[in-house]
Amino acid sequence: MKKIAGMLSLWLCSVAFAGMEDMVLRFSTPGTDRYADGSVVADGECYALVWSPKGTVFSGFNADGTPVASTDRVVLAGALALNGRCRDTLFQIPADEYAALEGGEWAVCLVDTRNIAGVPTGAQDGRPVRVNRWGVVDSGVKLEPAAAGKQTTVATSGRAKLAATGGTGADPSTSGGTRSVASGVRASKLSAVPPDLAPPQITAIEVTDGEVWLAVDGTAPYLDYTIISGETPNDLKTDYFSETVGGDDGAQIEIGTVKSVKRRFFKVIRAE
Repeated sequence: MKKIAGMLSLWLCSVAFAGMEDMVLRFSTPGTDRYADGSVVADGECYALVWSPKGTVFSGFNADGTPVASTDRVVLAGALALNGRCRDTLFQIPADEYAALEGGEWAVCLVDTRNIAGVPTGAQDGRPVRVNRWGVVDSGVKLEPAAAGKQTTVATSGRAKLAATGGTGADPSTSGGTRSVASGVRASKLSAVPPDLAPPQITAIEVTDGEVWLAVDGTAPYLDYTIISGETPNDLKTDYFSETVGGDDGAQIEIGTVKSVKRRFFKVIRAE
């Protein structure tokens, strides 16, 4: 968590648009922020405010957007990426909710929420819809008084509110006392599979002259799937001819690969 390649400008303030006792956390990134493969984050990609108990670090995300550790919290998330960075953003947190979290560790994460078509799925109800990979923008959050400026609400979750202060946002390093690091964050940490998710089940197989097709049940919409194969059940390896298919919890999916004498046994796994 201390070896980060990113910047977070975060401070605590009471502002006119919030309740008198509500608190606001403000942050942005200078960019350029990137996915694990080095490509620039797409407009509308997700950033999430996370919390962990005092003296700990955020445990990470499950693929469904929940935190790995039950003691951690995903406080709020939103589709905030614009021009390769997180816009200048405010998280408004009700006073009673903040009081329950006071003294813990705050951080902001870039989250790769892209679906099989490469389109960000963003956040819903304050949580990322899916998490492929993620990266911490900063840790050891510094809290300072600040003025809010002009806000436009862009998302809400329960009683918490998320707002953006405008287009790409000013560079927060110009605000007194805040920190900046002149490089972007990368979403490179693979999310975990939720522990209660059952593995997918192959229900049928069809072999044609040149192809093998598998029918698969029990997939999740926040995961993509592929095939590993081999000559024996105990020697299954990456199948470079396999399709990658998005999961669907309401229907069966089909995954195909090229027929080969060296691929006689098949298993469907999460595509990373």
